[in-house]
Amino acid sequence: MRLRTALVLLACALSACMSPGTQVYRQKDGQLLYFDPAKDPYWTNPGWTASLLRAIQSAVQEPVDPADTVTQGPHAKVKFTYANGVIEYPDIVESTGDPGLDKLMLRQLASVQPPAAVGTSLDEPQEFVMELDMPTPFESFVSGIYGAIDAYKVYPKDPIMGGVGGINAVDFDYLDGKISGITLIQSSKNKDLDRASVNAVTRAAMPPVPQAYADGKSRHMQAIFCYSLRESANAKDPCPAALNVIEVTGTRIRRSGY
Repeated sequence: MRLRTALVLLACALSACMSPGTQVYRQKDGQLLYFDPAKDPYWTNPGWTASLLRAIQSAVQEPVDPADTVTQGPHAKVKFTYANGVIEYPDIVESTGDPGLDKLMLRQLASVQPPAAVGTSLDEPQEFVMELDMPTPFESFVSGIYGAIDAYKVYPKDPIMGGVGGINAVDFDYLDGKISGITLIQSSKNKDLDRASVNAVTRAAMPPVPQAYADGKSRHMQAIFCYSLRESANAKDPCPAALNVIEVTGTRIRRSGY
């Protein structure tokens, strides 16, 4: 039986908000293709591959003191085979730069219980190549805060229809699972986008506080929202890459005759 290889990139671009069994669209060569779990192989399921990546990424962490406030852990590329609900043959494709951390990442990868695959060809093994971060405990803590905000991001309809994008910034204070002092400090020059950003921070449900950071210490933080309209699958990403950047993308709907 021939073993296929799938490349899965970091950042959960593959329908990260979808459940594994959701019928979704996926992109191929700029085209949107409908995924049908009754007909398509499980490795082409964007919802499932995103769930697999999340399960693996959540198990990988650099073993440093939680008091260390470094927010940039090492990065590596790995490969492994998924077969009958089990991860097999994990290996390093591109090293973290530290042989000890490479071995730890592979052990952590091998310990993952993958989500149940959804789709056809469930008895066929599939090789995956994934880019993984190895975050520090503090990086995971901070990522959880921004991830909670990301869950409430919205691209308002009027700016989408008008082809409007922009970047704004919202400051806030975090204390033991609660946020306060929410302030727009940089405007996108569009009131709908500014309001959407403030609302996302205000509504965000913070994750449970790790014991190491339930210390009664207030932390001043900032979320940068980058609103951009993608005209095609190959459009250049105008958003900066940073832990606190909330990327909000939309597709402009063009009326006939325009």
